[in-house]
Order: sequence, then C-alpha cells, then structure tokens
Amino acid sequence: MIFFQIERMMKFCFLFALPVLFMGCIAVSPAVKRTITAKKTDAPVWTENFRSDSVKNSYRVTLTTPDNRITGLCILKKTGEEWRGTLVNEMGAKAFDFIVADDKCELFNVIPIIDKWYVKKTVAADLYYLFNVDNPRAAFHKQLERFEQNGNIVVNYKKKQLLVMPDGSVLLMNNRRNLRYELKKIVEIDPDKIIM
Repeated sequence: MIFFQIERMMKFCFLFALPVLFMGCIAVSPAVKRTITAKKTDAPVWTENFRSDSVKNSYRVTLTTPDNRITGLCILKKTGEEWRGTLVNEMGAKAFDFIVADDKCELFNVIPIIDKWYVKKTVAADLYYLFNVDNPRAAFHKQLERFEQNGNIVVNYKKKQLLVMPDGSVLLMNNRRNLRYELKKIVEIDPDKIIM
C-alpha cells in the first residue's frame, strides 16, 4: 500500500515537473534561431546613424525582467576611448551611470533597488557586450556568431543574443537570466527646420 502511494506521488511530481522543465527551456531559447537561409555577415551593429562618436546619443530603453518591465532613456557619449552613459526612468529619476571601456563596464550611482552585487554584475556584463559587440579588442570578439536572416542582423555569444531589426532598434536578450534590453534611437529634431 505504501509503495503504491509513493509510486503515485512520483508520477504526479513527474507530470507536474515536466511542463515546468519545458517552460524553462523555452525561456532560455534565443529569439532567432539560425536557419539554412541565414547568411554570414560582418555588418556592424553600431552604424553611424545609430551611434555617433562626436555627439550625445539618446535612446528609448525598455528593460524586461521575468517580473517587471522598466522603460526610460539612455544617454550615451564617447569620451576618449570610453563610452559614458546614464539610464533614467521616464520621470527623470536616475537608475545608474555607467562607463564602458575595451576591457570592462562599471556601474556607478546605482539606485538601492538594484544595488546588489549579482544584479550589477549581470547588467555590467550585458552593457559591456552590447556596446563592445563591434569592438575587435573586446575579449569575446572572436567567439561571436554573426548572421543575417529575414532582414535582421543577429549576433550570438554564449547565452546572449543581439538582434538589430530593420527599423534600427537593437534588442539584447540575456537568455541565462531571462532579461531583455531594447534600445530605439531618439532622433533629435532641429527646431529651426520645423515648418509651421
């Protein structure tokens, strides 16, 4: 009798755990899987239209976590050999500042809600990958897989996938931590060229 109950309980646990296992696999899979129609490419992610070395760059940012969706602005400027940036929410409150160099990314002035070592480490690694994906001096550069498929440029590195869409927006997926960063360039409008 006890053996029958244990066997029934094991079947129930297995049937319950199976969908959870498959959902976990789905969450970790990349958004774009390479097909036979994909073409190898060396096209850069950061074109002059999307990131300027001489002026301030502004992006609308959406950060999606398993539990939340955060929207805001990212302001980025090149200073010497480093990229300096800040991330603010739509109300103007700063989330953090960052500096991305050839060999690392550091976060500064981090708000208390994300000021945990493992969160900062993950975000810094993601930003380092995002802003150095075209840098031949980056540590991961030789391990990248780049291809073009359905008008999108896709760059894979371990459990990270970077997707450049035809509209110019960039989507970074950290499939290990189930994080998504989406950046859309904000086009600066010259007030002198507006016709009323």
